[in-house]
Amino acid sequence: MIEVQRTLLEWYARDARSFPWRYVNPEPYHVLISEYMLQQTQTQRIAERFPVFIEQYPNVQILSETTKQEIIMAWQGLGYNNRALRLRECAITIVEKFGGIIPDTYDELISLPGIGPYTASAIMAFAHGKDMAIIDVNIFRIYARLMGISDPADAKKSMIASFADQAYPRGKASEWHQALMDVGARWCKAKHALCNECPLHIHCKSAFQVNMQTKKKSRKEPSHRDVPNRIWRGRTIECLRNRPLYAESKELLLSAIIEHPVNEQDIHWFDQTILPALVKDSLIEYDMHTHIVSIAS
Repeated sequence: MIEVQRTLLEWYARDARSFPWRYVNPEPYHVLISEYMLQQTQTQRIAERFPVFIEQYPNVQILSETTKQEIIMAWQGLGYNNRALRLRECAITIVEKFGGIIPDTYDELISLPGIGPYTASAIMAFAHGKDMAIIDVNIFRIYARLMGISDPADAKKSMIASFADQAYPRGKASEWHQALMDVGARWCKAKHALCNECPLHIHCKSAFQVNMQTKKKSRKEPSHRDVPNRIWRGRTIECLRNRPLYAESKELLLSAIIEHPVNEQDIHWFDQTILPALVKDSLIEYDMHTHIVSIAS
């Protein structure tokens, strides 16, 4: 394993990707923000939006004082708007419970809103320099393939967890895991692997044997007009963002997001599926008397 560690870390020192949140001894607050943003959003989009967000919210205290509406507006272009509200709740908790200091223990971090096992581990390693094994979907895939399991779906979680704990070099957890993420993004991809370009191919038991042409059946998402409901929810928020008062009548809002003549089925779906979901997530407010929909205040 020492040779694998040396190979990967030497490559990372020469050819690491550059991001505004990735630097030597980063601010824990910057790591926290980046990890929330990186949940299911493309890295390049985050690289563009991160500096703007940090300029608006330079520290956790200011972030904790923002309103729901303000942070939803600031989250524009980052997808999954409910993450913005969880981030706000997280900032409030950090200020009220931890005096504005980003916690550096796993139990404290995982108690925060919107933080799961991966994010807690990532903040410990990247922000606080703690020795901690980190496993996201990309790292899981790389470890499985290093062990000779070309399809990560065939790997047991307990096996990967054990391998992960042995694999990373103590004192270098941050660099090691960042390097693995770069490998996963560039070469060791889910549906194919560019083994000839990967710095780890000489150590990988699956090198040049990855063939993911057989597609597994994916569960169909709840949809309307052949568009997933999660996309409609995002369009609804985006449409409200562009209204002068961040509010619109339900009828005009539905017409704007459908962009086609609205029928009774559309109205029923909007009333029963989209509006309740957004209200439940505290992303919007809906006045049933005036039928005005607005971004949550």
